[in-house]
Amino acid sequence: MKNSDFKQYFKNIHTLLAEHDIVIGNLETPFVEDFTPFGAKSAHIYAEAENVKILRYLNVNYVNLSNNHIYDFGNEGYEFTKKILIENNIEYFGIESKQCYVEEDGVKIALHGYCSYNTNPLMITFDESKGVNGLDVDLLINNFKRNVDNGYFNIVSIHSGQEHINFPSQDDITVARKLSSIAPYIYYGHHPHVVQGIEEYNESLIAYSLGNFCFSDVYTKKSKEPLIKMSDNNKTGIILSLELNEKEIVKYEVIPIFMGTDEMKIGQDDVNIQLESFSNMLQLNADDYDKNRNLLISKYIQERKNLRNIEFYLNRLNIMSIKMMLNSKLNKNKY
Repeated sequence: MKNSDFKQYFKNIHTLLAEHDIVIGNLETPFVEDFTPFGAKSAHIYAEAENVKILRYLNVNYVNLSNNHIYDFGNEGYEFTKKILIENNIEYFGIESKQCYVEEDGVKIALHGYCSYNTNPLMITFDESKGVNGLDVDLLINNFKRNVDNGYFNIVSIHSGQEHINFPSQDDITVARKLSSIAPYIYYGHHPHVVQGIEEYNESLIAYSLGNFCFSDVYTKKSKEPLIKMSDNNKTGIILSLELNEKEIVKYEVIPIFMGTDEMKIGQDDVNIQLESFSNMLQLNADDYDKNRNLLISKYIQERKNLRNIEFYLNRLNIMSIKMMLNSKLNKNKY
C-alpha cells in the first residue's frame, strides 16, 4: 500500500481494534528493499518496509507468516521481514515450527499457522529449519493436543484452498472439523482472497477464509495490465472479534469490512447476506456441495480465460513459466 494518508483511510478500523487486548493478522507479503525475486512464481508480491507503520497503527501484535508468498524474495526478504517485525515489537508465528503463546487476564492462547501444498508455496518445512510451516495433519494434531494438555486454547491459522472461490474444499472442511473433536478451538483461513463460510462446530468456531483485509491489484513485468484485478469480492473481508475464557469461546462477533476508495468501510449489510449464504452451503451433503463448488470454479476459470489473448500466452513462453508449471505439479503431488 502506498497511501500516505493511511491513518485517515484506516481511522475507523484503528478505533475498532484499539478496543481489543490482542490483534492477530496474516502477513501475506514480505517486507522488501532492493531484493531479487526468488523462485518460479506467476507473481512476486511484496510490501515496502515503511508499511509496518500500518500494522502498528492498527495495534497488530501477532502475525502469521505461514503462506505462499513470504519467500517471494528469497532468504533476504524472509530475514528482513523478521527483522522489521522484531524491531517493531510484533511477534510472528507460522515459520520454523514457531508458535506464539499468549497469556491475557488468565487466558492462555496458543497461536500456530500452517501452509498447504495446494497453495503452491516455496520453502516448506516440517521442523525448526528455515522455512514455512507445512500443513501436515498429524503434526498439526500433535501440536494441538500438546497445547491443550498444557492448558492453552488453540487458535489455528491455515493457508489453504482455491483462490477467488467462496467455498472451501472438502479436505479443508474435514481437517477443521476433525480438530474440533479434540477440544474447542478457533480456525481462521486465508489464501482464497475472498470470504468463505463460518460455522460453529463442536463448540469451536471455524472461519474458512476471512477474505482480504488490505490488498491490491497484482502486477508483473510481463504486462502493463494487472495479472489480478481486485473485484468487489476481493475487496470484501471479515474481522472476527472474540471474547475467550480459559477453555471456551464466550462470545464472538463477525464484522464485515470493505476496501473502499477513500476509507475502509465497516458493517456492510450485503456482506452479511453473502456470508449467510456461504455458511448455509456448508450444511449441504457432500455431493450437492461439490456440485455447487465445481460450478463456481468452472465459472471463475472461464472468466479468467476470457481476459487472455494470444499476447498473454506469448509473453509467458519462457523457461520461468516451464519451471512454474513443474513446481505446481510437484506441489500437487506432495499435497
